[in-house]
Amino acid sequence: MRKAALIFSLLIFSLFSLLSCNEKINVQKLSVKEGKRFEKFHFKKIWENILYGGWCLACPQGIVCTELLDRSFKESKLMLYDYSGKLKKEKKLIHGEGPDEIRAWNFATVWLSSSGKIFSQDNNYLKALEPETLQIETVAKLSNVIEGYGNKYTFGRNGFTSFEEKEDRTVTSFESSGFYEDMTYFIVTYNGIFKNLSVIASAKKEKPWTWEMFKKREFYVDIYHFLRVNRILSVDWKRSVVYHIPDFEKPEIETVDLEGKLKQKYLLDINPEKFKVERDDFELWYQCVMDETDSFTKSLMKHIPYIPSHSPALMEIKATGDWLMIITGNRNWKKEENEVLVYKLPSLSYEGSFFIPFPNLLTTKWYDNYYIIRKLIKKDDDYYSLYEIYKIEER
Repeated sequence: MRKAALIFSLLIFSLFSLLSCNEKINVQKLSVKEGKRFEKFHFKKIWENILYGGWCLACPQGIVCTELLDRSFKESKLMLYDYSGKLKKEKKLIHGEGPDEIRAWNFATVWLSSSGKIFSQDNNYLKALEPETLQIETVAKLSNVIEGYGNKYTFGRNGFTSFEEKEDRTVTSFESSGFYEDMTYFIVTYNGIFKNLSVIASAKKEKPWTWEMFKKREFYVDIYHFLRVNRILSVDWKRSVVYHIPDFEKPEIETVDLEGKLKQKYLLDINPEKFKVERDDFELWYQCVMDETDSFTKSLMKHIPYIPSHSPALMEIKATGDWLMIITGNRNWKKEENEVLVYKLPSLSYEGSFFIPFPNLLTTKWYDNYYIIRKLIKKDDDYYSLYEIYKIEER
């Protein structure tokens, strides 16, 4: 009996070892040479707007913005501007469940499709906004069009994922059905409205240690909260490779091809412990959270401002043309800029670094040659979003 159990244990160990070997991916180190500057890109600010709630996106038709009209989230205003800043069209929107209505949306859950429409997840539905007419339509019920929705994975409860699309093909990530328990997510690709959907990789984020503090009735107000659950990825369409950041605290990125076969890990030769932290943005964020939190919630648990000893290693990633840009946590706090490391594709040889405008809310979007950021500001004893749109020019 013992002999059979021993043989069974050895078989299980061998099988586990075999699976572990199959899951192993090649690891390569990416060099960084201090003092080498990359001067090919120039970010020119072409637009800014202060909004109470809402969002702004750069589109072929112009700049689309939406702003909440009240704190109850029942009404908002849609606006279409041309790139000179002239208002072309506006429309009042009553939020609702109807086919030409939307219940709620925010900057994290909207993205621009190659069709020219703005898509948003709204509860269990996929909604579309036509920028030219500002009309909303319901495209599909997600549970009816996504295979496995609500079982193996979901579209994302709160968004928090990158979307990239080219020629009707989308690359994004889905949550596991228990994402907030095990932090597993899937990088997926599909055509059109979830046709030919394929899972090309699974990934797992570290569970934020602050979540455990809930059991002690302690809530750590952390400006990096959204980055801890964000799934950040970018696609090198020319070479059919997806780059993603598995853990923003670590100086490493991973890649997978669009067929889900070739996987690679790259370690960046940087030390995030040298990235300093200044208090201003953290204090503004803490003040905003405390002012927006009702007294009953405050009475349930202790709110504690969390300021880490150093900035995280990586904040964002973007493949464009023949370059890969990796935005690090090395920040010039006074200029509100973060250092960007640039690598040549596909060799990933180091090309140099430069500083890019980066928001205190850490939220960015890219469309074609436009770069959109969102900042938190205080105005008239209330909190607003400042949206800035930059045009990326090559020298």
